Amino acid sequence: MDLDISRRASLMFGAAAMLGPGAAMASSADAARALELDAPGARARIRAKIMGSTAAEPVYTYLRIHIYGYRHDGNLIPFYTMNNLNIRRWSPQPDGSFKAQVFECGTYSKFDTDEPLDEWDNPITGERIKVWNFLGGPLNLTVGADGDIATGAEATVKPKPLNFQVFGGNVFMLQASAFSYPNPFKPSEWPKESSGERTYWDSHYLFSAKLADVLDPARPSAPSFVQLQNLVSWGYWIRMGQTPGRTWGRGFGAKLASLDELPKPVRAEMEKKTPKIFDLDGWTSFVDEVAEYKRTHTP
Repeated sequence: MDLDISRRASLMFGAAAMLGPGAAMASSADAARALELDAPGARARIRAKIMGSTAAEPVYTYLRIHIYGYRHDGNLIPFYTMNNLNIRRWSPQPDGSFKAQVFECGTYSKFDTDEPLDEWDNPITGERIKVWNFLGGPLNLTVGADGDIATGAEATVKPKPLNFQVFGGNVFMLQASAFSYPNPFKPSEWPKESSGERTYWDSHYLFSAKLADVLDPARPSAPSFVQLQNLVSWGYWIRMGQTPGRTWGRGFGAKLASLDELPKPVRAEMEKKTPKIFDLDGWTSFVDEVAEYKRTHTP
């Protein structure tokens, strides 16, 4: 079956290339048939190809996330912007799934600017706080026909796939995660860092790639755009305590051909504040940002 799927995809891609964008895809139904979404092996490859790669190679994804505060009344309050770099080392598996080893970092800038943020004035509490840049991983991710699974207690996303959408010459892959876990900062021990007994984390992702790139058998990795919205219990380092509310994040980004495509101000800050992300061969043990914060801070 997998060979037949690849052959049909090759023919459809060739027709689209000869006739022009969208010419071979008379309708969304035609495009969906070309993708063979009913076949588990095809779905697994499409997910890996759009999110990462079907080959043994690293994939770099950069997200710029505007973070707001929300107190369950009034409008969103701009907080800051997070610059997030995610590096995944992909490898195909004998069972048709795809695994990735995930490394991640995040640095901060003033809201919607490239101005580095070292201290942040909390607009709700009025407290001036030293920014806590984060570094974490590696985590392990498995992508199969029916979604992806992040393993390890440290994972904050437990994604559930939504239906593929195919229109306008694009493939849209959506997933949603509604997850909660015991807060690692107990209110009795860390009254300002803890938002409560449990942490709540809702994330909604959209990955989008050109249909022709997804169908192209010569491409193990399709260039893709990423969009994110999340609603999360107050982060520990912003020291909101049990104030009612959460943060809301609006992120946008894309795969990068290489780390050279990182915006220059962002790369400079990451090299200064999270240099380990650029030396994965030397990253041999798990890095836990929460444990590191507790080690270096006093309640």
